[in-house]
Amino acid sequence: MRTALRTSVVTVALAGAMLVPAAGTAFAATATATAPQSVSAPASDNSRYEGEPVYIGEGLVAVLRNKAEGPEAWIREVGPQWKPGDTYMVRVVTKLDRTLPHDTAKGLDLELTKAASARPVLVVTAADGRATSYPLPAGEASTDCRVGPVGQEIGAGMSAELYLSELGPKVLLFEAGDGGRGFARLDRTHPSLPESAGFIARIVNPSGAGPVFEWKTQGGSDTVGRVAFPAFPQGCKPGYAFTDDKPVTKPATPAPAATPAPVKPQTAGQTSVVPKGPVAAGAELPARTAADTVDTATMTAGAALVAAFGALAASVVLRRRHGARD
Repeated sequence: MRTALRTSVVTVALAGAMLVPAAGTAFAATATATAPQSVSAPASDNSRYEGEPVYIGEGLVAVLRNKAEGPEAWIREVGPQWKPGDTYMVRVVTKLDRTLPHDTAKGLDLELTKAASARPVLVVTAADGRATSYPLPAGEASTDCRVGPVGQEIGAGMSAELYLSELGPKVLLFEAGDGGRGFARLDRTHPSLPESAGFIARIVNPSGAGPVFEWKTQGGSDTVGRVAFPAFPQGCKPGYAFTDDKPVTKPATPAPAATPAPVKPQTAGQTSVVPKGPVAAGAELPARTAADTVDTATMTAGAALVAAFGALAASVVLRRRHGARD
């Protein structure tokens, strides 16, 4: 009986060992069938920013484009070891196009010339005055509605360049030294420097028909400088509706105070006042006028006349008394 029991246990164990791999295979197949398939993320589309990269010095590369958006030169910082074939999708320093054809970066003067033509050219001028031209791919010519740059010195070692285009007025501020390093940029959406800048530079009426650039770089009583932007070229229209700034409401001017009536000089019963202060110390008194002399003479004659009538009246009284006694 013990032999039969041992035989049964061994048979069950062998059957279990045979069933475990089969069950594991079935479970794995089921898990594979029900698990979601992994989907790879689509590659980012950089076609909007791709173009012809050219090294322009100072660790910068210009990515030249001329497609539906018009001529563009994207200036990107790649480092001095960059060579053709290396990636150029890195940090953007500035972008030149028909609305902003001029800027500076790392001591280089950058200008997109012939921007309205079908064959624009990027001109890069180094600090030593050496200029290099980089033609952009051929494109379509357009009407150049950009006006500028119009240069303006604003003091304190600062200068400004004024532009006007379909996008509205724009000002580029530069500081002296370092090849005219860019300081700030003002436009319709950001028309003024913050108070932390330490001086005033702003576009007044930025969305109106007559924008004006104002600045004040010196403190104290220095006046505010003003210069109007040029008008749009004939045939060009802005891409926005004119909205003039509301004029500042000035407070009402208070009515002038009533003028007090002149005080008439006293001619009788006037109390004498002893001079004090500067007068007592020897200050000059005003000279007597002819009117003062006439008034004094009149008062003296009047007093003499009163005295004469008094004497006559006294004489009459005395005579009457003497007559009564007699």
